Formats: sequence, structure tokens, C-alpha cells
Amino acid sequence: MARKHLLAITAVAVLALLASACGASGGDKQADDGDKPTTTAAAPGTAVGSFGDLPAPVCGPGKDKVAEGEGGTGTDKLYIGVATDRSSSIRPGLNKEMWDASEAFTKWCNEAGGIGGLKIEPVELDAALLDVTKAMTAGCHSVFAMVGGGWAQDNLQFSGKDSSDFHKCGLVDIPGYAVSPQKADSSGQVQPVPNPGTSVSNTFIRDYAKLYPKESKKVAIAYAELPALEVVKEKYKAAAKDVGLDVVAELPYSAVGMTDWTPLAQSIINSGAGTLMWVGEAGNVTSAMAKLKEQGWKGHALLETNMYDPLLFSQGNEAVEGSVVRQTVHPIEEADQWPATRQYLDMLKKYVPDAKVAPLGIQSMSAWLLFATAADACAKANGGTISRQCVLEQAAAQKDWTGGGLHAAQDPAPFSDAKSSSCSMLLIVKDGKFERLYPEEVGGTDDDSEGFHCPSDGVTDVPANAGKGVVEPGAKI
Repeated sequence: MARKHLLAITAVAVLALLASACGASGGDKQADDGDKPTTTAAAPGTAVGSFGDLPAPVCGPGKDKVAEGEGGTGTDKLYIGVATDRSSSIRPGLNKEMWDASEAFTKWCNEAGGIGGLKIEPVELDAALLDVTKAMTAGCHSVFAMVGGGWAQDNLQFSGKDSSDFHKCGLVDIPGYAVSPQKADSSGQVQPVPNPGTSVSNTFIRDYAKLYPKESKKVAIAYAELPALEVVKEKYKAAAKDVGLDVVAELPYSAVGMTDWTPLAQSIINSGAGTLMWVGEAGNVTSAMAKLKEQGWKGHALLETNMYDPLLFSQGNEAVEGSVVRQTVHPIEEADQWPATRQYLDMLKKYVPDAKVAPLGIQSMSAWLLFATAADACAKANGGTISRQCVLEQAAAQKDWTGGGLHAAQDPAPFSDAKSSSCSMLLIVKDGKFERLYPEEVGGTDDDSEGFHCPSDGVTDVPANAGKGVVEPGAKI
């Protein structure tokens, strides 16, 4: 039964993302930018410790200190836990990109002098997908905070035990992503790219429907048969219905061990759906799409950010030709247009040469930048002392947060005020590559946020998930 708990890259819940969404062109795991010269981890003209368009250096020398009793292993450094599942034997390397981004940031920041002079010591909290309690126990009283990571089964960090419960340990978190409503709407955390259980962006569905009015009339949603992914399916269904689309089929499939996709493909065809939305991972959807095309289906797949992955082409380019993929960060293909994205790639190349490049890695980098920005503001407000609650308050106070230009503007907020962003863009798969589809061009029609479409009516409420967050009594953040 343990294998039944596989969340098969459930960061697809996302986007909010999402699980691992890597690569740029369907080839190598790292973006194909090897021909572009790289001489420094910082964009030309930026000061040491500066990132993207953030107004002040986020790392540098100083005399900051950690609040007494909150240092975990010690107050000589900032001991920071990074939640990861990358050693999973079921999905080896699951969300490796988040650990890689964390390594790159900490090495870059420490080289610049640390956060206010405090060097960062990243502590890997590897749950290997199935053992969150063990990982939580390892970090419980040894780290100041958790930053830049995420567990596919993040609801399990609330064990109720003094030695392994996120709240009972007194920890705070600025995660790279959150999956379950229990975590996404919990107290003690602020997300740089919010993914609350109680709302979901409908922009990508709305824009897709405008581009493909015939195919979008009837939608089938296929989802891995696991409780966490059923929550994601319900969010998609609510958003599709809000846009006015007819969800004609909700089709579960086994998260593990599927070898024959014919029955699922036939169910999709029999439903009359012209659009397939998928809750799961790229390796499975490409197998299903190959079978659908073999049986003559002429519809389109509308996929989430985690499908921005070379694995999508594992059954050949033709299987997924014409698929539409939502994107929530600046795509790697456009790195030369976005200095922060180029700086992220340069940092990986310099500090983690074998790094995996993916949207969740970019979200992890954004989380680290938010943590550093909040810690610096906290120290300035408290005579050089950095405390957990203060860091949360300063992180939640940020508005129009882009991670220095890594993604569309977001509003990190306490659990009670967190709202999904309406911003998204659409990519289309052509000849084994991802190309911008909508907004058609940066600065063009419907680009209202640096290449993203962000309509005022682009968020759907999901009241069924209200009240599921694990909140400490009296907590405000």
C-alpha cells in the first residue's frame, strides 16, 4: 500500500504548481544555453549580492544575529532546512531542481558575505517521498527556518508530535511550493508564489478557450487516483466551469504501474471531449496522448506548468504536438529577455554545474530571495536581530513580488489573505520545443505584466477547500 501514496510529482497542484517542470526544449535536463558565454553569476552592472531588479543587495557583510533560542543547531550561522524528495526510489530525483536552486543561492549568497554577515548552512530534509515524519524530525529543532523546498506529501508535516510537527517545533517556512490545502493554507508560512487551496487561476483556461473555441467546449479531466490529486482535479473543474466550459468526464487512473492506456483513451474519446486536462506527471500524459492519437483523437491537451519537461517528449514529438502548456515563470527560451532568469541560469552553471533547470527551481530561488529580503528588513527593524516571526511578517508585507523579475507579480500573504494570482501565459508544443502562444508577444495585446496575462476576473474561488489549513490557535501569519 505504500506505493499507493505516490504523489507522482504532485506539485502539479501548484501552481501553483506543481511538481518538477524542467528543461527548455525537450532535450537535455539543463537548458540549452551552453553556447552563451557566462563569466559571472550576476547580471552585468549589478552589485555583489544583488539579484535581478530587487532594489537593494540581498546578501552581503554585516553583524546581524539570530534571535536567542531560535537558531536550532546554533546562532553562528543561519541553519536553514530545505524540504526535498529527491532520493525517492519511486521517482528518483523528484523535484531535484529545488535543492539545486537552494545550493546555488546559498553558495552565491555566502560568497557575497551571507545575509547580514550570517553565512547560510542549508540542511537537506529529504523525505524520499514517503517519510515526511522522519525528515521533519531531522529538522525540527536543528534549523532556524525552512526555505525554498517542498514535499509532495506536505500535509504529513503536521504529525501532532513534539519531535516531528512543524508547529510544535516552532518553525516557520517560506516554501518553494505547497501542495495540500493543509499546508498551503496553514499558519507559519508565506509563499512567494501562493497556491492556496481556496482559490485557483482560471486565466490559462479562459485564454485557451478563446484560442480554441471548438475544442474547449467539452473538457475531460484525468487525474491520478490519490486524495491530494483529487483536490487539484476539483480546482480545475471549478475553474473550467467558472469560464463556462462543460466538464464532461472526470477520469481517475492509477498513479503507479499503468502500462495500458487504451481504456483511459477510449473513455476520453467516448466522452466527446475536445480538450484533455491532466493531473499528474509528464511521463504519464505523453503515454496517454500517444494512445489517443493512435486511436484518431483530434483534440488538444491543456497542461499545467509541470509538463514543461523533456519527459513530455518521451513517446516522440508527435504524441504531444500542439499541446498547450500553462507557464507561471518566465520560460527558459526567453532568458535573454529577462535578466533575472539569465542570472538564475548563470548561478546554476557556476555553482551547481549538473543542476536540473525547471519552474519549481525558479520558485525555490524566489523563496530564497524573499527570505533574504525579509531577514534583512527584519534585522534593520530590530537592531540587527533576525527572528522567525519577524521574518514571516516582513515576507508577508511584500507586494507585487516577482523574485527580482523571475515571474509575474505575486502578493505573498498570511494564510487568511492568500490568493492565487490570475497571471499566466500559454506555451505551445511545436516540433519538440516550447514556443510562446499567448500573449503572442511580449508587450503585445493582453500582455499586462511582463509577458503574462493577468485579467481582473482570472481567479476562481474554491469554497470546498475552506477551513482545511492547519492553523495554530491565535496565529495571524
